[in-house]
Order: sequence, then structure tokens, then C-alpha cells
Amino acid sequence: MDAAAVLIATVKLRPGMDAEFTAWKAHSDLVIGKFPGFVGSDIIPPTRPDSNEWTIILNFRSNEDLVVWQKSKERVEIIAEGVPLFEGGNFGEVVQTGESGDRPASDVTEVIFSKIKSGKEDTYREWAARMQSAQAKYPGYKGTFLQPPDEKGGFWTTIMRFDSASHLEGWMNAPERKEMLSESKAFIEHEQLTRLATAFPGWFPTDPKTGHGPPKYKAGMLVLLGLFPIVMLEARFLNPRLASLNFSMGMFIGNVLSVAATTYLTMPLFVKTLKWWLLPEPDAPKSVHWKGTLLVFALYALSVAIFWKLM
Repeated sequence: MDAAAVLIATVKLRPGMDAEFTAWKAHSDLVIGKFPGFVGSDIIPPTRPDSNEWTIILNFRSNEDLVVWQKSKERVEIIAEGVPLFEGGNFGEVVQTGESGDRPASDVTEVIFSKIKSGKEDTYREWAARMQSAQAKYPGYKGTFLQPPDEKGGFWTTIMRFDSASHLEGWMNAPERKEMLSESKAFIEHEQLTRLATAFPGWFPTDPKTGHGPPKYKAGMLVLLGLFPIVMLEARFLNPRLASLNFSMGMFIGNVLSVAATTYLTMPLFVKTLKWWLLPEPDAPKSVHWKGTLLVFALYALSVAIFWKLM
């Protein structure tokens, strides 16, 4: 099986160009989304208040698919349109192969599965880009990953990340979001939301020497690894059988099963297997941290590849 390929672009946005950048990103998503082998995109806002550097991550099924995009006239046109928005006209790109470009999960992650009305996919992409731009203005925003379905009529997956539950709730309850959701009724048939909590009670052991659990970024990465296959299996096999139920009842049943399976199946397995990385010994070499992180990223890529075929 061909290794996944990732294109990582960094740009420094000129002051006052937020609206133009949103429009450019929306148009870029519309164009690249039609290329074979494109898996999904991730946009990461500046990580510091004094920074204007944005990161755009494009995931492709294989290096060959990425090369097709890199050599296309559409890419040249997209970059040319964006150059006036960036300081110095600089558009830096780095290519990685063999692992997913999904960023490690933040403290709180909201996973949204969206069923889009037939023929409204381009409208949804444009709306999603505006939604990402609006989210980026709120405290604690860490980025959004958007993945189109593998087949026509499937579910779109959005993974939205904030640094705390209170900041996520601030966005979820924002009047701006509610207004945009009312607009989406014209092209979104229905949605299902699943939240990854912050504390993960009972899932992770504490270090008997320090009394502390693993770092939050490691806990988040492992929860994403454990929850993703459960949610994907539910979307493939369970959701069609719950379609006849009331929407809230079907979602409740799905969430109960997700939490139960994650708590009693996937998390115990991954915590036991990766304890050497979660809670390394005091004399463990520093390489333990990056080796474990790379292993989890490889497992991300493997999971995506497996469900790419299954779904």
C-alpha cells in the first residue's frame, strides 16, 4: 500500500487580510477537493498573540496523488491568488511521507459528522471555510481538520480543537455560530457531534513517583487513537440501523456505545501497550518521547488507511 503524503504550507498573513484569506481558503478547498487522492485539510491559526503565521496541512492518499496536485496548473493559480495576501509574497511548503498530517489532538476536541445534501458540496466547503475563519477569532482555538467522504453521499468529518472546555463552550454558544448554523440548514441534511473530554477520568494511570498523569497532549493523542475506530465502525454499521429512531435517541445510543467501547476496549489496550511512552521511567532517554509520538502518528495513518478501504 502506498504511503500517505502530506503537504504542509506556512504563510504570514498581512494585517487586515482576514476576509480575503477566508475567501482564498474557501476557493482553494473547492479546487483541491476535486483532485483524486485528496483526503482532507487542516488549518492551524497562529499559536501566539504576536504571531501572524498560519499553517495549512493537506493530506493525500499517496505521494503520487500529491505530485499530481503539485504539478497542476490549478495549484499555480491558487498560489498566485494568495501571494498578495502574504507578507513578502512568501508561501513555504514542506512535504512529508509515510504518516498522517493530522495534528495531535488538543485538550478538547469536538468531532462532527455532517450529511450534506446532494449537489451542495461546494456550498458546504465555502461555508466551512467561513466557519473556520470565525472560530479562529475565539480564545483557545487550536485548529480544524476537514475530511470529505470517500464516497458520494457519505459523511463529512470535522475535527475542531480548543485548549479548554470553557473556550470550546464559548464558541459552541456564540451567537455568530448559531447564525451560521441557521444558514447551513439549506445544505446540511443532519449532523452528529461527539466530544472528547479533557480529564479522561479513569482512563490513564498516574505516575506513582510523582502522582501526576501523562501530559495532556499524549492523553489527547491516545484518546483520538482509541475513539476514531469506534466512531468509524458506528458510522459504517450502527448508524444505518438507528436511522429509523428519533435523532436524539439514535445519537444517545451511539454516544453510549462509543464511550463504553473506548473505556473498556481501546483505551485499556493502548494505555497498557504505550505506557512506556505515556509515563516513561525517570532514567528513560529523551528519544522515548519522539519515538512514541511517531508511533502514534503511524497508527493514525494505519487507521485512516484501513477505514478508507472499509468505508
